[in-house]
Amino acid sequence: MDASALQKSRRRANPSKKPKGNPNKRPKTDEPREQNRNQGNVAAVPLAPVAPLSIPVPSDSMRFTDLKNLLDPLLLKTITDDLKFDHMMPVQEATLHELLEKRIDCLAQAKTGTGKTIAFLLPAIQTLINKNKPRGSGISLLVISPTRELAMQIAKEASNLLQRLPQFKVSIAIGGTNKDKEERDILRGDGCDILIATPGRLYDHLGNQQIIQSFRNLDTLVLDEADRLLDMGFMEDLKKIIRCLPDKEQSKRQGMLFSATIAPHVQQFAHLVLAAGYKFISTIPAGEAQIHQRVPQLLVTVESWAQVVPAMVASIKSECNLIGPAEFKAIVFAPTAALADFYHDVLSQIPGLPYASVLHARVSQSRRTKVTNDFREASSAILVATDVVARGLDFPGVSNVFQVGLPADKESYIHRLGRTARAGKEGRSVFIVTEPESFFPRHILKAITFETANPDFASVAPQVEAIVNKYEAKGKTYQAWLGFYKAHARAMRWNDDQLVAEANKFAIEALGCDEIPGLERKTVGKMGLKGARGLNIVANLPQKSGGGRGAGGGRAKGPAAR
Repeated sequence: MDASALQKSRRRANPSKKPKGNPNKRPKTDEPREQNRNQGNVAAVPLAPVAPLSIPVPSDSMRFTDLKNLLDPLLLKTITDDLKFDHMMPVQEATLHELLEKRIDCLAQAKTGTGKTIAFLLPAIQTLINKNKPRGSGISLLVISPTRELAMQIAKEASNLLQRLPQFKVSIAIGGTNKDKEERDILRGDGCDILIATPGRLYDHLGNQQIIQSFRNLDTLVLDEADRLLDMGFMEDLKKIIRCLPDKEQSKRQGMLFSATIAPHVQQFAHLVLAAGYKFISTIPAGEAQIHQRVPQLLVTVESWAQVVPAMVASIKSECNLIGPAEFKAIVFAPTAALADFYHDVLSQIPGLPYASVLHARVSQSRRTKVTNDFREASSAILVATDVVARGLDFPGVSNVFQVGLPADKESYIHRLGRTARAGKEGRSVFIVTEPESFFPRHILKAITFETANPDFASVAPQVEAIVNKYEAKGKTYQAWLGFYKAHARAMRWNDDQLVAEANKFAIEALGCDEIPGLERKTVGKMGLKGARGLNIVANLPQKSGGGRGAGGGRAKGPAAR
């Protein structure tokens, strides 16, 4: 597929949008300042620190020096002398020899924080060295990652491995950064040898024929966290990206998929990326994969939407007292970015709790980098987040996970749970749902044994109410709530009218609105709620959506709600 065909495909998918650029592109942020280039390998990007391992390095595994006949001496010296790697991690021991010697295609099952990044970078870099192509030959290794943070971690590890090989260049293509600068880095005169990218931004770049041409000599294609890439809805983008790459049979490129879970859709997708006869390798012992069988999980069920936030605050305070404030390090998962902001606003004003920060896709890239770095290094903190951190990022020492509201599915619940009880440490989990959501733990998670918890949320309710009354983004939170639960309405056995009725209860009882927040008619149409009774349809929203009690209302058309 060439650039013009790609643009036509975008135009068909988005008839109301201009073909130029990505219609789903996040708002531009200021171009980040140049940071450490690590001896000239990496284009100026705000690289994340290398994630710590979540399991100890075994002392009886193969050593990296056992690969001396397969690895370039400079690369091996970097590994052993500079990075101080000695014994291999299980995923490295299971994959590296065949990936290096036979250049097999591989579907590998391995968890985050187990050393898998080195497992795919070393063979790809060795191929780059072996080919010894002239400068400007194009990209040799393409790594596709589900999140910006994981992409930056991979780039940092690639930079570390290349510190004695400064002739090889690494670039990143991720949302939230300056796209034009990324393009210049990829097409620069001295070449881009390794590109780490997220699917949306990479697809956007492929509208440029020059960038498509830069893949003409692609040697290695890696999809990291493949299950998460597919779960996040990138299947179609990935198919279009692969169609822009040289044919895998003719190019003889090496393909690798790394995934924590091997669901049927991952196996199906593997056939599009990997050569026939690829090898499947799993490094997750059957018992170890079942984290839900070894982490204590508390279930809090409340009757109304008004009780959700008080129950969250009471549960967090209770667990903090149990663990001890100095060691309480928690991730609170919210269904949407707007709800994450709402919960963060409340938690940041509750006395006695550790410092709280928030992380989701709408947070600027520079802020996301700071938040992830600060939380990773903290011994006690609270991070309110969406599923952007459920997979792909590893934070050491997380004592507790709180899930407030419905996860997308069972796999998302398990992935979130897996943020705690890592590296041999203990962990605890609290799942907070309302009565309408109780089908999820009762049926979807029926294999999990929950301990019923009844936090004293009545004692914190007045404090929470005072904070919520001053919250300014009520209209945005209402709209996000409505959009999220629209997707789950069938499972909750709601028709559109019932969905709107519950959303309005949430607005009045949980957000403290004096009236139902307004929605523009076009927004209602996009949500698929045209004709639903109970909506407050307005001509235009106020310039600043959602301020104080009842904010986000606007002036209704005709007799207010339908």
